[in-house]
Amino acid sequence: MIVIMRQSIIYTSENKNCYLYNDKHRFSMIVHPALKQICETEKCDYVDSYYVRKYMYLKKHDFFSNMDYIDINTEISEAKVKEALSHTPQILFEVTESCNLNCVYCALGSVYEWGKNRKGKKLDINSALSLLRYIWGLKLSNKDTELVISFYGGEPLLNIKFIKTIVDFVCNLNHAGVVNVSYSMTTNAVLLDKYIDYLVANRFHILVSLDGNEENNSYRIYQKNGRNSFRKIVENLDFVKEKFPNFFETNVDFNAVLHNRNSVKSIYEFFHGRYHKIPRVSEMNRGGIVEEKNDLFQKMFRDIRDSEKEYYKEKDNLLLHEDLLPFHELSNFLKYFSINSYVSDILSTLCVENKYFPASTCFPFSKKIFLTTHGQLMPCERIDYKYSLGEVDEGVFLNVSQIVQQYNAYYKCLEKYCRHCYLYRFCGLCMFHLENLKKEGTEKMVCHYFHNQKNFQFKLSRIFSFLEKHPNDFFKILEDIIIVS
Repeated sequence: MIVIMRQSIIYTSENKNCYLYNDKHRFSMIVHPALKQICETEKCDYVDSYYVRKYMYLKKHDFFSNMDYIDINTEISEAKVKEALSHTPQILFEVTESCNLNCVYCALGSVYEWGKNRKGKKLDINSALSLLRYIWGLKLSNKDTELVISFYGGEPLLNIKFIKTIVDFVCNLNHAGVVNVSYSMTTNAVLLDKYIDYLVANRFHILVSLDGNEENNSYRIYQKNGRNSFRKIVENLDFVKEKFPNFFETNVDFNAVLHNRNSVKSIYEFFHGRYHKIPRVSEMNRGGIVEEKNDLFQKMFRDIRDSEKEYYKEKDNLLLHEDLLPFHELSNFLKYFSINSYVSDILSTLCVENKYFPASTCFPFSKKIFLTTHGQLMPCERIDYKYSLGEVDEGVFLNVSQIVQQYNAYYKCLEKYCRHCYLYRFCGLCMFHLENLKKEGTEKMVCHYFHNQKNFQFKLSRIFSFLEKHPNDFFKILEDIIIVS
């Protein structure tokens, strides 16, 4: 099937202002309704001659032709994978599958396919030490001096012995202080009072999972008796805040999961009111739902954009622009879809031919390497274990050639979607979150992030409506986010 994609798209903001976006030049401009009429109908009758001349000028400079062939890169190289591995900034250990809570919506629980085979297994310490030695050797040979070591679960504090062994091992390994090592952990905070002295002494960065006030948190229940864990968690947090106020201020952050028993409003108001912090808010994972649990999932699931939109209508809300989804949409638009960004300007000036990889999946190991309790090596903890890239047993086994082959096959599968998608420059989608990525036959795979012209018009309208309300964010994003990053 031939899909015709237009170079220029006309769209209207909430304030009824008309804009034109041109893909080839990555150029946006406001347009008069008369020019909009000509662009959409190609009829110049009864239109001011000024706008007719303007239209003809734009047409002469190729604003209204069809898009050129979009070059999608479907191949990564072994050299690039090896380079990413040698400079990976983070090692993440799945310390244990065990947890003292039984959160109803947990991505590793009964609602999801991933939770079916979890039986409380602990990560073998020798496997973890093997991976550490391996990555450490790569760091030293490449003179890379930064490394974050993180602990994940289950509840990692249920296996504190493992954590202490790793920290002691790294201290001995790094006796010369060549590598700048830091530690982080995701925890439900039930055992925080018991181990906080150790965590403070080793300057851990802690991400606490908590969904807001007591009612908001009612899906986060104890494994043994099914009671709400809220009171114990806030008791521990209040204790840490009082005993180690500076540590609490700089090293403790929060993550809340959005569902039908809370909202962006209730979450933000709780955390700001009690701890003067703004948490991350994340949706429930949409993929891998057990079929018989789908009704429960649909009951619990809430769309973060809808909840945020409701809260943002209130004049006294606590949301900063930087916390809004439209702010992130605007940031990505300016970085990837606008010639006004430093990155785009440099590439254009140097006449660099852009080739785009399918979706926006992280390059393997470019952000972290994750070791599961079963010894699997993953590029991330947020994807299904079936996408394992290697394993650790008595040694580290990574077949780079096979990894390249695996990624290239996925990219080839996605190519036909991305080539006809208006978000081909950057969509924010991790391909591993697509339902049928690993099934044979691309006809089984559907990309729900796909943007045709109508979808893209709506997205542009949303972005520019936000920009009209917050024009100063344009300069803030260019100066503080795009250029700095």
